[in-house]
Amino acid sequence: MSSYIFKVTKFEIMRQLKKPAFWAATLLIPIMIGAIYLISFISSNGNVKEPEYDNNTKIAILDESGVLSSDVPFLIEGSKEDGIGKVKNGEATYFFYIPADFADSKKTEFYHISEGLEIFNNDASILKSILLKDASTRTDAKDVLALSGNYEITDHKLSKDGSDANALGRAIIPFFIGIMFFMFVTLCGNRFLFTVIEEKENRISEMILTAISSKHLIIGKIIALLTLGLIQIAAIVIPVLLLIFANRDNEFVSGLLNIIVVDPVSITLSLLLFIASSVFYAGVCTFVGSLVSTARDASSFIGPAIIAMVLPLYFMSSFMATEPTFIVQFLTYFPFTAPIALVLRNGFGTITTPEFCLGIGVVVISSIVAIYFAIRSFQKNSINFGLALPKFLRSKK
Repeated sequence: MSSYIFKVTKFEIMRQLKKPAFWAATLLIPIMIGAIYLISFISSNGNVKEPEYDNNTKIAILDESGVLSSDVPFLIEGSKEDGIGKVKNGEATYFFYIPADFADSKKTEFYHISEGLEIFNNDASILKSILLKDASTRTDAKDVLALSGNYEITDHKLSKDGSDANALGRAIIPFFIGIMFFMFVTLCGNRFLFTVIEEKENRISEMILTAISSKHLIIGKIIALLTLGLIQIAAIVIPVLLLIFANRDNEFVSGLLNIIVVDPVSITLSLLLFIASSVFYAGVCTFVGSLVSTARDASSFIGPAIIAMVLPLYFMSSFMATEPTFIVQFLTYFPFTAPIALVLRNGFGTITTPEFCLGIGVVVISSIVAIYFAIRSFQKNSINFGLALPKFLRSKK
């Protein structure tokens, strides 16, 4: 790497890292994720846990339906009023009343002394636990397991030839990398646009070019902004991965982790696509920034760029088809739509490795072309403070 490119890269990175606005934008999403998780954690711990009991717990149960066995230690005789009286005089902490029509009404009653505002009181579940425990002693263990539904079903998906067809597991990592690319463009697109406009608006671009060539300046800026973008992505991805690791025992998270398929070839190609696509959009945005003279003019270009990028999502059903249609083929190899199109086809398993490599090659070549035009355009228009339109579009005087 040229020493000039290194100097520009270092200068741009340090200049941005010293700005409080950069860190505010970088840490805003992680802070929001942490705050949401903290609120969820506090809320879940604020709920009353499953109550515990033993034979010494002051529980009274009046079972008029006969659903419980006679050896259950909490059974009492008498009337419902007698059970309520036991709660009032302190002989019982909990009184459960099971009416004679329990099988038809499916209703029971629970009486206890309320202390303050009880929103999440879960003591009533004690009766469910007693009923389940008592019923399991009279029922075969397999029947109890079948009735409770507390068992795991392992889903084995097979393709037509009988091989493993875990499509979702294969798609998770490629789609995750695709989401990172989308976040990269949305977070850093404006910065790429404004990177060269700043010098033009401050009217210092002509002085910069006396000390360094436009090639070194543009390449250095692109490398610096790519690095800053990766820092922002890492600030979001790392907390998410830590949360996933912290909740790895969660049923949903563990189930998702168990089905993930780690395909080294697919992951490597997806990462290469991410890098090439990021460089391409950086070159395009820098090129547009070199054409316009103000930030207001540049901001109108980021919208069409993002729309073009997500255009394949509007043809999602076509991308899920085994045989690619013409529109799918076109979007796969059109530079502006290729990043998301290749991610979708790779995730759905509708693209071969040679086709994927060809698509990455198209993006790489387009990146080189975009950076070349960005360099030439900045060199030509660095001291031009009007919109650099082609001659046939300019108004004739």
